[in-house]
Amino acid sequence: MKYSKDGSFDDPVIRCTECQRLIFRGEIEKFGGCPKCSNRRMRNVLNLNGEEMEMLRKKQVDENFLKLFEGVPDGE
Repeated sequence: MKYSKDGSFDDPVIRCTECQRLIFRGEIEKFGGCPKCSNRRMRNVLNLNGEEMEMLRKKQVDENFLKLFEGVPDGE
């Protein structure tokens, strides 16, 4: 599995620990930290809200990554 906790870290986005902004991997290289608050501490994304999911789909983020955050219907 490409996005496995036991594999290499290949996630296309991470989250700023300070302002909670989603940050694309290329932005870290370009800005050296969070483009919004300049924080340098990041963490992997643990959850996404609907608005963030839509934004990532528009930016054509890998669907396999996005599937990790899809909800499960009630009762399953």
